[in-house]
Amino acid sequence: LTRPPGRPVRLQLEELADTLDGSREAREYELRARLVRSVTEGAYNKLRPPPESLADPSVDHVISARDAARLRGGGGIDAVLVLDPEPALLPRHALAEASDELRRLVAQRTQESINPCNRGSWHGFLPLDADKAARQGLGPSTLALLRKLGALPALVSRCGWGRPLVLPPAVQLGFYPGGSGARYSPHLDRNPGEVGLKREITFLLYLNVDWDTDRHGGCLRLHPPDRASGAPVDVAPLGGRVVVFQSGKQLHEVLPCDGADRLALTLWCEYE
Repeated sequence: LTRPPGRPVRLQLEELADTLDGSREAREYELRARLVRSVTEGAYNKLRPPPESLADPSVDHVISARDAARLRGGGGIDAVLVLDPEPALLPRHALAEASDELRRLVAQRTQESINPCNRGSWHGFLPLDADKAARQGLGPSTLALLRKLGALPALVSRCGWGRPLVLPPAVQLGFYPGGSGARYSPHLDRNPGEVGLKREITFLLYLNVDWDTDRHGGCLRLHPPDRASGAPVDVAPLGGRVVVFQSGKQLHEVLPCDGADRLALTLWCEYE
């Protein structure tokens, strides 16, 4: 340690110890996650098909070649795609049916997050494969939503990407109880140098029908690469909205919601 004038080494050591103790929970969580990925990586890799295997012409209008090029550019908030497809992925009544079914599944198929940066939220996984999802008894609206979400990565892949892309076997169902204070602190979906985690592109699909941002909050906050790049941008989690960004580049957070529960599906398209 280099001792600044008037700063005893003992005091510096005490401050270092306090810092390490305060970050212990986060470091333990990260170590557990790395161990799980290391043990399961071989079997997991066999379950990752190419995006083209789930291509669906019914979503071809959602992401254009220009959108894909902007996403591929990657630098800053301007590269984030905030999409309100027209026509929507599902009609409003079908989206509401899927949202209601997934809310009922929260109690059965999700667990409260143990991530110290994401306290109070609940998360579970649903199969991306249509046959597996059907065997789990999911309704037609939910199956259609999963099929169309799973088809979106092909729209990016067919326009060219820097390396081969593959799909995960499942999508995440994320639930933030209204009024609970649950939030997700600023983070990347893949940190630099992270071992075993191959998230390349994040696809978010919101399921919050009749969401009122002024009353309910719960925005996705996008942070610029540095403070000199401008102010953060808040994106309302409106039902049917799709948000796409590079997992390892876009710093973001989930703000608390009030008076209404917040529900989203997340698909992390991975690199080969």
